[in-house]
Amino acid sequence: MKRILVLLLFSVLISGTAYPALGQEAEEPAAEHAESLWAPVIRWFNAALLFGGLIYLLRKPAIEFFANRKKQIVTGMERARDAQTTANSRMDEIERRIGSLSAELSALRSESDRLAAAERDKILADARRDVSRVVEQSRQEIDRLARSIEREIKEKIADAVVERAGETLRTQMTEDDQKRVVVRFIKKL
Repeated sequence: MKRILVLLLFSVLISGTAYPALGQEAEEPAAEHAESLWAPVIRWFNAALLFGGLIYLLRKPAIEFFANRKKQIVTGMERARDAQTTANSRMDEIERRIGSLSAELSALRSESDRLAAAERDKILADARRDVSRVVEQSRQEIDRLARSIEREIKEKIADAVVERAGETLRTQMTEDDQKRVVVRFIKKL
C-alpha cells in the first residue's frame, strides 16, 4: 500500500512540474514550446510508471488469483470427468439391466406359459377324473335301479303267475288234484 502511495505521489509530482499551475501565464514563448515537447513524453513516462508500479504491486496477488483459479478449474474438470465416468458406468449398468430385463421377461413369459399349460392339463385331468367318477356312479346307480326294477317286475310277474295259477287251481283243480299236490309237496320235504 505504501508503494502505491509513493508511486501516486511521484506521478503527481512529475505531472505537476510539467504543467504550470492554473492562472499562471507562461513568460516566454520558447519555454512554452519546450514544455509542449516534453509534455507528451512526461505523460507517457507517467503512464508507464503508473502501470509499471501497478503491475509490480499487483503481480503477486494476480499470480495467486490465477493459480487458485487454475486449481479450481482443474478440480472442476476432474470432478466433471469423474461424474461423467460414473454416469457412463451407471448408463452401461442400466443398459445391461434393460438387456437382461428383456431376457428375464421372455423367460418369465415362457415359464408362465409352461405353468399355465401344466395347470390346464391338471384341470383337464381332474375334470376327466371327475367325469369318469360321475359316469361310474351313474352307471352303478342305473344298474342298481335296473336290478330293483327287474326284481319288482319279476315279483309282479311271479305274483301274477301265482295268482293266475291259484285262480286256475281254484277253478280247474279238483279235490283229488289238490291231495296229489299236497302229497308231492310233503315228499319233497
